[in-house]
This record gives sequence, C-alpha cells and structure tokens, in this order.
Amino acid sequence: MTSMATICQTISNKLERLCLFGAGALLLINLATVILGVFSRFYRPPIWTTDLAKITLVWMVMLAAAPALKHGEHMAITILVNRLPPSSKRIVTLLRTLCFFCILLLMIWLGFNYAYKLRLFTIMTLGIKKSLPLLAVPVGMSLMLLEYLLQQFIPAEDDKLSVSTNVAKPLSTTSNSTQSSQNMSSSVTAPFRPTPNDQPSEDT
Repeated sequence: MTSMATICQTISNKLERLCLFGAGALLLINLATVILGVFSRFYRPPIWTTDLAKITLVWMVMLAAAPALKHGEHMAITILVNRLPPSSKRIVTLLRTLCFFCILLLMIWLGFNYAYKLRLFTIMTLGIKKSLPLLAVPVGMSLMLLEYLLQQFIPAEDDKLSVSTNVAKPLSTTSNSTQSSQNMSSSVTAPFRPTPNDQPSEDT
C-alpha cells in the first residue's frame, strides 16, 4: 500500500476501535438498565430506566454503524449488479457512491438541525436535554461518512486475494498433475481380478 493508503488504514482502525469501545460500553449500560428495570418492578422501579435504555440503544447502534460499514455488514442487493458487464458495473458503482454520499450528508444536516430545534426541551426523568439522544443520528452518520471516505483510499481485499490466487495456481496445477500420475500408476500396478463373467463356467 502507498503512504496515503497506510495513513487512511491507520485512521480507520483507530476509528473502528473507538466506535466499538463506545458501543460496547453502552451495551453494558443498556443491559444493566434493563435488568434493573425488570427486577425492580416488584418493589419501587425507578422511572428513568426506560428512557435510559432507549437512549443507550440508539447511541449504541449508531456508533456501531461505521465499523459495520467498514466490514460490509450492511444489507446490499447485488443480484442485478453482478450480472452487468464491467463498464455498466463501474457506472452503477459510481452512482451508488454518489447517492450514498448525498444521503449521508442529508441525514447529517437534518439530524443536527432537528437536534438544535429541540435543544430547549428536557427529558424529565433524566434531567438532560432532548437534543442529546437526537444527536445520535447525525453523529453516527458523520462517522459513517468519515469511514466511507477513508475506504476510498484503501485498496480492496479482493486485489490482495487475486495476487495470492494467481501465485498459487501453478502449485495447484502441479499437485493435480502429481495426483493424476499417482492414480495412473496405481491403476497400472493394481492386480487383475477377474469378474464373474470372466471365470469359466462349470457347465462347459
């Protein structure tokens, strides 16, 4: 990889670890909150468990969206694209990239705008501004946009695998030829066993 690709790969790995660490911490908080809310129903359940569980769940999902995008875990329908010729496939890939950028930018702008409008409202059970849970969407989309930009400068794994596959082809050919020669030698040296049709009959 070039120096630019190495830098982007390093930033992408650090961003992935940061997002997964935050998502994992929120997952633990979410589980603890849900368990507390379930078992405290028989006594005096706190009123803030439901809201805290919702907020941590939303933030957890949006933080994990960028690492999922990096590893190709998001849903994609490629049954039609894979059947296109290479020239048409490149055009569709370019259009898909542009659409993806536009959707992310739109979600970032709308998310920050909506969170700013509700900055004066407060969640009574937690005593925090309502814009805090709403910021999960634009922040998550911003992380996805950053990750997608970094991936444009990192060579795909298919290129690395194609090189190793081309190198390994002569070895597989040699092994196949060796195996075929062994089969031929075993067939030549195998003892002859007459079939029931070859054995002489007692009637004659």
